[in-house]
Amino acid sequence: MAELDPPRVTQRDLVIAGDSIAESGSAVARVIDVRGQLVMPGLVLAHTHLYSALARGMPGPSGPTPGFRQILEEVWWKLDRALDAQSLAASAQIGALEALEAGVTTIVDHHESPSFIEGSLDVIAAETERVGLRAVLTYGATDRHGKAGAEAGLKESARFADAKAAHPLTRGLIGLHAPFTCEDATLEAASQLAKERGTGVHLHAAEGPDDQAAAQRRWGKRLLVGLDRLGLLSPRSILAHAVNIDGAEAELLAARRPFVTHQPRSNMNNGVGYATWLARLERVALGTDGIDADVLGELRAAFFRRRESTGPTVWPDALALLTGGHRLAQEIFGRPLGKLDPGAPADVISLDYDPPTPLDSTTLASHLLFGGLGRARVRHVFVAGRQVLADFVPAGVEPLEAAAHARTQAKRLWSKLGS
Repeated sequence: MAELDPPRVTQRDLVIAGDSIAESGSAVARVIDVRGQLVMPGLVLAHTHLYSALARGMPGPSGPTPGFRQILEEVWWKLDRALDAQSLAASAQIGALEALEAGVTTIVDHHESPSFIEGSLDVIAAETERVGLRAVLTYGATDRHGKAGAEAGLKESARFADAKAAHPLTRGLIGLHAPFTCEDATLEAASQLAKERGTGVHLHAAEGPDDQAAAQRRWGKRLLVGLDRLGLLSPRSILAHAVNIDGAEAELLAARRPFVTHQPRSNMNNGVGYATWLARLERVALGTDGIDADVLGELRAAFFRRRESTGPTVWPDALALLTGGHRLAQEIFGRPLGKLDPGAPADVISLDYDPPTPLDSTTLASHLLFGGLGRARVRHVFVAGRQVLADFVPAGVEPLEAAAHARTQAKRLWSKLGS
């Protein structure tokens, strides 16, 4: 596939026919005036957790959380165990709606709900499709709840990956939570399931110190060396975080070419450190790890966090992070997402932004990082040629009703956290 261009504005009329961008001059049935707006490809949220959308304000940990493992045990693993079909649907709907309003057209979600595994990805897909977004879904299998739980998680990912014909805007990957919560048999099974389907594995890797410690105990090797021997570092796989790695592991990632997602705000929030080695990699995309769906906010955090780490003489390529998400989506869906050229899928957004200085492909990053563009409201969104946000109004979900329902489900979910 051809390399992707940086996100850019278009100086011509943009014509949409069917699910694709058409040649200028083609017959049109309806005209949308986008003067005073920036038109660009929709954003890709490369790693998130839609199930966390109802977590804001939830009861806090029962005790201190001095490390990353304690944060997982006292917060996220309590939340995911409490999820059922109703609370998951509400969470997925509100998370997808907020992604739409942030200009995201493709969500790559990593899900876990140990008390509701079978059919959980169908629940998420129903809500992302209702909102109108593309989605790449997986269930993060783990041995935290025993062998049966791990097998059920893998089965759910495989089942959903096999059902892509039923979900034209949705794809499935094989999922793992993180290597330190998985037995070797589960890691090997995930690798085999992905190979059989010609797809990849989506997993957390080296987010905190636990993965490396477990790898040393089990294999006597660094984590990524062990994962590579299991075939988990294929170009189709997605590794979230990769914070706690060394230079040799970074070289291995560069050679094997899985996508690595960068979530600087989550890393700072959890105190796991800065992903120093990602600057050496080409296949990096932005995620939010479930904090929210604000990809442009994550872009600014990634830019300034790297500047803080490396010094003011280093100017990271901000647009490369956005382009990385487009490349990831393109490889999964098999079409050139991220372009505004005729024949490309019509995944397009417009933002209210009338630039006070010249704006083109060479100045776009500066407007995103240092001007008002990064805070501009998203006015219109098209996904596969269908308008799913029109003058700030979603087509598939009524926002006030969705928020009211989410509040009801959040209260019910929180009431189950201690059980």
